[in-house]
Amino acid sequence: MIQVKNNCNIRILIYIIILLISGQLVSCSQTVQNKTRERVSIDFNWKFQLGDNQKAFEENFDDTSWRVLDVPHDWSIEGNYDANNPAGISGAFLPVGIGWYRKNIEIKNLQDDDKYFVEFDGVYMNSEVYLNGQLLGKRPYGYISFSYDLTPYLKEGENSLAVRVDNSEAPSGRWYTGSGIYRHVWLTKTSNVYVPRWGIEVISTIVSKNSATIKVKGELKNETGKPQKIEVVSRVLDALSNEVALVKNDVSIDDEGSFNQEIELKNPRLWSPENPAMYTLETKLFINGKLRDTYNIPFGVRSIELKGSKGFYLNGKSIKFKGLSNHHDAGPVGSAVPDDVLYQRLKMVKNMGCNALRTTHNPFSPEFYTMCDTLGIMVMDEAFDGWFKAKAEHDYGNYFKDWWQRDLADFIKRDRNHPSVVIWSIGNEVRNFQSEDQKIIVDFIKDIDSTRPITQGSGYSAPYIDIAGFNGHGENKGALEEYHEEYPNKLIIGTEMTHTLQTRGVYRTKTWYRTKDNPAPWEKPAHFKKMEHKVYKISDLSNNEVFPDITRKYQSSYDNSIVRIGVRDDWNRVENSDYYIGNFRWTGFDYLGESFGWPARTANFGIIDLAGFPKDHYYLYQSLWSDEPMVHMLPHWTHKGKEGVKIPVVVYTNCDSAELFLNKVSLGEKEMTAERQLVWHVPYEKGELKVIAKKSGKNICEQTYTTAEKKHALVLNSNKVNIKANRTDVVRLEVSVVDANNIMVPDANNDILFSVTGPGKIIGVENGNILDLSPHKVNYRKAFNGKCLLLVQSTGSKGVIHIKATSNNLKSSEVKISAN
Repeated sequence: MIQVKNNCNIRILIYIIILLISGQLVSCSQTVQNKTRERVSIDFNWKFQLGDNQKAFEENFDDTSWRVLDVPHDWSIEGNYDANNPAGISGAFLPVGIGWYRKNIEIKNLQDDDKYFVEFDGVYMNSEVYLNGQLLGKRPYGYISFSYDLTPYLKEGENSLAVRVDNSEAPSGRWYTGSGIYRHVWLTKTSNVYVPRWGIEVISTIVSKNSATIKVKGELKNETGKPQKIEVVSRVLDALSNEVALVKNDVSIDDEGSFNQEIELKNPRLWSPENPAMYTLETKLFINGKLRDTYNIPFGVRSIELKGSKGFYLNGKSIKFKGLSNHHDAGPVGSAVPDDVLYQRLKMVKNMGCNALRTTHNPFSPEFYTMCDTLGIMVMDEAFDGWFKAKAEHDYGNYFKDWWQRDLADFIKRDRNHPSVVIWSIGNEVRNFQSEDQKIIVDFIKDIDSTRPITQGSGYSAPYIDIAGFNGHGENKGALEEYHEEYPNKLIIGTEMTHTLQTRGVYRTKTWYRTKDNPAPWEKPAHFKKMEHKVYKISDLSNNEVFPDITRKYQSSYDNSIVRIGVRDDWNRVENSDYYIGNFRWTGFDYLGESFGWPARTANFGIIDLAGFPKDHYYLYQSLWSDEPMVHMLPHWTHKGKEGVKIPVVVYTNCDSAELFLNKVSLGEKEMTAERQLVWHVPYEKGELKVIAKKSGKNICEQTYTTAEKKHALVLNSNKVNIKANRTDVVRLEVSVVDANNIMVPDANNDILFSVTGPGKIIGVENGNILDLSPHKVNYRKAFNGKCLLLVQSTGSKGVIHIKATSNNLKSSEVKISAN
């Protein structure tokens, strides 16, 4: 009881009571404190069990016997190839099933105004997430990122997080999907006044070299139970974290609200593939001077404009898409791709001259877009494969009607601030759809983000997309020309062109089409009236096959193994047509699944094989796309038994001409033409084959092949000598079989055994041979055409990783990697 001595004290007490009731005064225990957002990885030390258990969601479930692992994790790639696995051709004959993951999360010093969220970057598929036995939600789409509010069921101390993943009904995709928590998982803590996930949009408008207007649109959440006046302070930081602009304003909200800000940026560095300049928008929320949240968004400043038939303009300059389509898996690691591996793959295609990637046919990991931002790779961001009808029996089409709006909204909001994302794609080869369906989806996207054009793989026949996307039908003679004649102001992009097939180290001199003497049978779309069944013919390189003994399950690495059109003819079309703004070749990397049947794990569409080794087409594209002087010749020069046989030697270069030498004798100089390749027919003899590329008569670059002798040794080459002891860094080791002169033996197929000691572990082995059905999480592999791959990941301890490769009758090879 409070004792009052005089009337003055009574008046003061009444005033305090009024303030308390009105919420304008809070007690000491409720005083607002400085708080900011915390986001930590919770990838490590999950418990996992393959198979279903109806009680595994329970808080006190006994999981002591379960396997301990880190995510990202894909249990399908850990299994064995089997023709009877239900995923079949689509899923590369690897296993599927149901799996459970469990993890304890410790929360210390839990406050009344704390908010906790768990964020999953991707779980394939049909995930159910539980906290302390309580269901948080379900998400069927295996490629979407999602989060749940943990706060209602959270307690101080240990909390049990459980995830059920159901990929038991197969095939659930038309390609290899993987199974499990195959992307990162995060725990985010905020106060009860915060910016919701993906809640701020940054838009660059009125962009020039001198200035740019940055519009900021944000969402706010207030879960204090009372109205709040929030000061929103945003500043723009450059790549060196220097403040280059600042703006602030006050917003009063009840439960939720929004804010808008406008920032003038002077002399901005514009984002482009050549100059991927990035900024950061840092937004802080204050209440009564106390910090309540900090939300950072990397972004870039750039403009996009479609100019009728003139082209696609980035920052006022016409640009062609030198693009690749890719699926999300990465050979021996399946769909659980370490960041190191992903970055190396992106660097590889960037170095080739690639400036654009298409995410076929689903959202990729958040890290993918961040890497594309910083490397300068444009992205065609594709949301779905099909729509309201399943294309694979058990795919997302079965859930599309109920889920597409939620998933598409999350997808657009997640990726809209990435400058690399320059085109949205709403689907791929959607069969028998109504144009009104397309309009509904396009309108839905433009309500969220209207700053980018929209296309669709093989979506040219409906009117609502901004850019006409062509897949296979666009590879026929006359198709693009006829479409342009009917729609002269609509740009065309090759969403999936061109299709060619190659096997690394395999060559045939006679041209091959996917269907003998009848390239790629098809039904002419009703949309086309004039187009006849005409294809781009490629001449044979010899009258009789020079390499007749190669299995037909492998394809030629000359540019003569095609579906409808070769690489060179297609790129000539791009360069000769303003309205044809580029293409996304099918594919950049070989991917698991979608094979031509057992025992093939895939079809050889990639220009880089399953092990990440480039095929000859990698260098063909480099000659077409890169400005860095280069030269490449094929095939190798080790052809025992073919002495005197004329072998077609093909040279790719972006220089003016090239001269070929055999054992230091010139075989002549040839100038590059619209054929985009130079060909010599060289009678085979052992020795040295050398090509020198020239510009303006000057020698610029060269390449040499020397005939390999008897197999003698293994050579290990690693892409790193030092890694971090963080359980995530990966060393990529290429293993080559060489002769006594260190020349790779191009037909070697030796069995290789690996030994790894110290703080490292094997996470994958591969050789690129689509017919090799050996498992990936083992310490052995055959070489294929002279090479194989080993991936080793740090375990978290510091020390030296000793890696050794051995093979019977060959000299072994060893490397040491420091883990610090």
